[in-house]
Amino acid sequence: MSEMESLIKDIVEASGAVAEDIKMSETGGTIKVICDTEEGITSEILVRITRNILQDPRYDEGYAERYSLEVSSPGVDAPLTLPRHFRKNTGREIELFHSCDDRKDPLTGTILEADDTMLKLEVTEKKEKIIRVIPMDKVKHAGIRLKW
Repeated sequence: MSEMESLIKDIVEASGAVAEDIKMSETGGTIKVICDTEEGITSEILVRITRNILQDPRYDEGYAERYSLEVSSPGVDAPLTLPRHFRKNTGREIELFHSCDDRKDPLTGTILEADDTMLKLEVTEKKEKIIRVIPMDKVKHAGIRLKW
């Protein structure tokens, strides 16, 4: 992790958020920072993070001339891979890819509960709603199913 990535991560965490991803090239361009919280990140928090990064002397001295800064939320199409992603999206319908041998893959269902060890989904099988518990270490990734 570069000095700038470490600085950005510290600023994001001091704002009560998590840096989901930081992308930057060695030669300049755009520094892209994806931030989130378990409750969902607000535009006010994103603005505060952006200002704090831009006002830090280390950004100003080494990066301001060569980089632009983009701070945003993950977006609805970001894959769910970590327990906090599933907790944040409790109540939403997802398509889950997993490595359980005894379950169809992917599973489509609504997140009922998630913690560091398991994911509980309500799925419909043969026109019946049932609960499926997937160990978190068997979860590959999931995507939110949007209803139009």
